[in-house]
Amino acid sequence: MTLAIDKINQAAIDAGETYRARPPESMRPFRNEVMVAIGQGINQSLDPGTTVEWLVGHQIGARNLATGILTCAPSAAWLDHRHPHFASVTLLQGAATLRAESQEYDLQPLDNAVILPGVTHALVNNSSHATAVFHVAYPVATPITSRWNQDTSMNAAFARPKVYMTRHATASRYEASANASFINYFSDSLVPNIPMCGGYGLFAPGGRLPAHLHDFDESICIVQGSATCWVEGRRYTMGDYATALQPRGRVHYFTNDTDEPMAMVWVYAGPTAARLVVDERCGIEPGVAW
Repeated sequence: MTLAIDKINQAAIDAGETYRARPPESMRPFRNEVMVAIGQGINQSLDPGTTVEWLVGHQIGARNLATGILTCAPSAAWLDHRHPHFASVTLLQGAATLRAESQEYDLQPLDNAVILPGVTHALVNNSSHATAVFHVAYPVATPITSRWNQDTSMNAAFARPKVYMTRHATASRYEASANASFINYFSDSLVPNIPMCGGYGLFAPGGRLPAHLHDFDESICIVQGSATCWVEGRRYTMGDYATALQPRGRVHYFTNDTDEPMAMVWVYAGPTAARLVVDERCGIEPGVAW
């Protein structure tokens, strides 16, 4: 065990990661992680045949972050609406169209769209027989939705385009760690002024991340396969869109201990994907991190 841990720590250092043996006292957390399975969140009806289940948000103590699973029945839609903040939409299942004012975008699974504040938009399930499922994320703990578009002051300060698209099929990929391929959907370097960042991670069997923590909250939704999550000695098994809230300062990491691929959609309540890698023992042994 010690040799394996030392190899993981050294790999992080060799990769140029910011590394410390233990977290700094300035990042000591005051909230615990929360794991929310589908059926344990808060359901909200949006339009006929369209609902969202909020998994991360104010109801579990999240700061500057809300995420959920949006479901559109066959031929249903989340009709025209807008938000005073950014919105991220990732299609997980089915085929759909995003309509943003005069523009339309056909979505395929794992395509991501970021809609600018104040832009009126709708999500339409293109299928008459299959359900469309989306992951949605907002940089506020309690998202705000309006049906009106008479006041254009909301989006006057933001340049076009109205939507930033990332196509899963053609997106740039990078190795975040051993057997873990990642796509960045959005960050302040990709979408000007956005106060959150997020993306998609695909873990081959045996894939994993190093033990780490952030200076902001994070939401991690398991969208394929089964994941093992370690948080300071506490072990969780997650799948089927189950979502973890990792509060600021909690040491955590994910592994794929199965023989099948595992994938996640992650969102940080901060504009860049900054992390501090710490000794592996902080993640797997109680009382080492704090």
